[in-house]
Amino acid sequence: MNKIDRMIKIIDGISMWTGKAIAWLIIPMAAVLVYEVFIRYAYRPTLWAVDMATIFYGFHFFIAGAMTLCLGKHIRTDFFYGKWSMRTQCWVDLVCYLLLFLPGMLMFVYLSWDFFYESWELREDLMTTWRPPAYPYKLVIPVSGFLILLQGISEVLKCIQTLRTGVDHRCQGCLQEIT
Repeated sequence: MNKIDRMIKIIDGISMWTGKAIAWLIIPMAAVLVYEVFIRYAYRPTLWAVDMATIFYGFHFFIAGAMTLCLGKHIRTDFFYGKWSMRTQCWVDLVCYLLLFLPGMLMFVYLSWDFFYESWELREDLMTTWRPPAYPYKLVIPVSGFLILLQGISEVLKCIQTLRTGVDHRCQGCLQEIT
């Protein structure tokens, strides 16, 4: 196994591990919502349950983005793309990743870090009735951006390997079971 293949395997492993680990947040999210429904009818609504469910779902949604990219499950318009040869698809992917995706994600990570840092400095609270701290929640944004950026690098390497070898290296994670 050469260096590029090892690098792809490591990055894909990070994306898959973080996606699987964060998927477990669906259980406390559902539990909090079920609790809220029952307590609302039995006693009175809570101030914190909806906020916690939103935070759990936000963590889940953001962090799972890298795994989604690894599995090739992001939205793509396949009207033309699906009819192209593997080499043409790889060239288009490579150009789009290098010119659009990676610079955009770099900018996203940079700006979202400033967004988080300002929240940290202000010890900002969420604008809800419960008012939990916002900065831990906002830290998820640059972290998820970094993970997606890292997975984008893996996708670029997969395109390069596919163009070099003629064997499709893209979406190798699709072949394995998610759970």
